[in-house]
Amino acid sequence: MRPFDLLARSGSKSGAYAAVMGVSAFAIVLALPPGGVGMGVGSFWWIALASTAVLGSLACSAGPWSATGAYAAVFWCFHFGLIAVVGIGLVQPADMSLWDQSWALGPFAADAALVSLAGCMAFASGAAWVYAWRHARTDRSFAAALRAGAHPHGTAGSLLVFVTIGLWCAVVAATSGLGGFFGSYGEYLQATSELSVIMSGVWLGLGCGIVLAVTGRDGWMRTSAIAAFAGVALVALPLGLRGEIMFPAIAAVVASARCGRVLSWRKACALVAGLLVLIPVIREVRSTGLQGLPDMAMELRLFDAFVEMGGSLHPVEKVIRWQAEGDPLDRGGSYWAPIERAAARILPGLVSTAAEDDMRIMNVLVTDRVGAIGFSPVAEAYRNFGAAGVVVVLGLLGAALACIDKVADRQIAALAIATLYVPLLTNVRNSFVSVPVQCALGVLFVLLLVAMRHVSSSVLSRPYARPTYVRSKV
Repeated sequence: MRPFDLLARSGSKSGAYAAVMGVSAFAIVLALPPGGVGMGVGSFWWIALASTAVLGSLACSAGPWSATGAYAAVFWCFHFGLIAVVGIGLVQPADMSLWDQSWALGPFAADAALVSLAGCMAFASGAAWVYAWRHARTDRSFAAALRAGAHPHGTAGSLLVFVTIGLWCAVVAATSGLGGFFGSYGEYLQATSELSVIMSGVWLGLGCGIVLAVTGRDGWMRTSAIAAFAGVALVALPLGLRGEIMFPAIAAVVASARCGRVLSWRKACALVAGLLVLIPVIREVRSTGLQGLPDMAMELRLFDAFVEMGGSLHPVEKVIRWQAEGDPLDRGGSYWAPIERAAARILPGLVSTAAEDDMRIMNVLVTDRVGAIGFSPVAEAYRNFGAAGVVVVLGLLGAALACIDKVADRQIAALAIATLYVPLLTNVRNSFVSVPVQCALGVLFVLLLVAMRHVSSSVLSRPYARPTYVRSKV
């Protein structure tokens, strides 16, 4: 089966599916009472089952390796993983940590799961509307794409991978010495806290670069970039940098599938099984680092990975709890904050609050009130516009990712994955504040590559003109 053969072929079927998902999402929103539904752990199983059905139907219509299908799978793991294993009894509530029990067994956890389910349905509805409305024939010359690459920027992408990895190694070595590569996650964050802007740029560049590299021309540069990425993953993952490695890797797999390199089901299942073992190991190791591994007694269970990733439901539970306790909605404040802050840096006369004091930034608010628990697009939409806002925002997000899948030109699709998809995928676990800037930087980088290539090709292809012959009058 070639990639994207399962994209919706029938506009009427996609439209009907979109309508069912959209109506179901709004029905859940309307059924949520202001004080909460009051359901407990016993309701987790059917919420997880419904979310799995939505994910499965979307994967069948869009393709498991599409931008939409991969995002939906990541979204499910981070928002429904915990309630799924708890709801069907694979993990007992008593086996969870006290931290997880404090919120997952509370009165607002089921509300958070229902709101996330509405967001999942809205995401599927938005994607299906695009499939029904926009039909584009994609280029299926996969053999040619594998040889020549989807675009001419593969070498630049490989160089970007090498530069960002080198810069990361230099920062870690300069701030904490060689021991910083084997320390704990807390020590790493403390050592690099003053260079957080540089580090965020490093991971953004690494994600963009690896996508450009894997979709470029075959050769030793591409192979070296992939090997370098795998090498830095072996160092970064024990440090606790899961998202920094996982999200670029998923984007690279999606982009590679768009160009014809599709993982077989055996390799995919082996990869998933490896992740189920690796994620809880990283959780244990990140507290002490590799240097404390000999003295560590790890007790790992098969489904600990879902408990670990499913913690993104915690921010959703918190914003629902805060609103029930009287907090007002931000009404778009967190989405406007990055634009306002960027304008204040460019336009004279505009002054903005310091980032660490701006409570419109969701990760700042959550860190101030709860701690570093990450964030979620569902939580941010709810904080701004309530449950109805979750349906609208997630529906638009699904439509946007489906537009990437429906791009007919493979080059444009690969560049869109490198510049737009990587930040959006990272947003599954973070706040929206960095997404506009990261998308803009990625687009500017690609435009710069295009301009440089155009100028260089113009100079190199310019013929040496002979001087105009002028007949002498002497």
